[in-house]
Amino acid sequence: MITSKLTYSHITSKGLAQSSFERMYFIMEQNYSSISFHAFENDLKNKQFIGLLKDDDNQIQGFTTYAINPFGLGTSEYNILFSGDTIISPEYWGSQELVKGWCKTVGGLMAGEPEKKWYWFLLSKGHRTYMYLPLFFEKYYPALNKSKEADLFPIINKCANAMYGSNWKPKKKVISFDKSHGELKKIHTETTLKKVKSNVHIDFFLQRNPGFENGDELTCMAQLNVDNMRRFTKNLVIEGMKNPIYS
Repeated sequence: MITSKLTYSHITSKGLAQSSFERMYFIMEQNYSSISFHAFENDLKNKQFIGLLKDDDNQIQGFTTYAINPFGLGTSEYNILFSGDTIISPEYWGSQELVKGWCKTVGGLMAGEPEKKWYWFLLSKGHRTYMYLPLFFEKYYPALNKSKEADLFPIINKCANAMYGSNWKPKKKVISFDKSHGELKKIHTETTLKKVKSNVHIDFFLQRNPGFENGDELTCMAQLNVDNMRRFTKNLVIEGMKNPIYS
């Protein structure tokens, strides 16, 4: 149940206070098993920006992270925007503020280098992350409807291979770790399984990532182009483009 208004802001990862980092880790521990403090800290060092969601008391209640061209993956023609950990405290599920803030930040990044194409690379541990694709975009990968599926697997393969090496399983199109890097807690996996009959996209996610309960991550991608965005997303991204962000 949402108890107060949430406000989104983005900062550089270098500008993150220790108290904020500890709060972010606490939220991760609430929702995932097998989370390593050291691994979480190292992961944040590889991100340029962090989107923070705070309540009326200035307490962090959610966040997302942004990496531009990790592992040198960008080219002269395009940039890769990689989304790292994204989470909202369960009592605030239903809030759209993180979605709105993400769209505006993406618009700012696109405006910072408008001469290049931008591709969003994300990993879906659970259905909530995957659902951003059909909600945000006209074409994306992978898609239930083949007419909606963009031919992005070659770029996904390049990104996943560079970032995850032997943990990347190209035939299954998932990242699968021998040792858990964090899987959703049972209460969240049960939610996914309960909803599968009521949503064809969740059913599709489970078909493509049957090992999600063990922490397997489905590789996904969409081109960040206003012509590829649904109206809600497009309007927010265009608004964000008025304030360029230079990475």
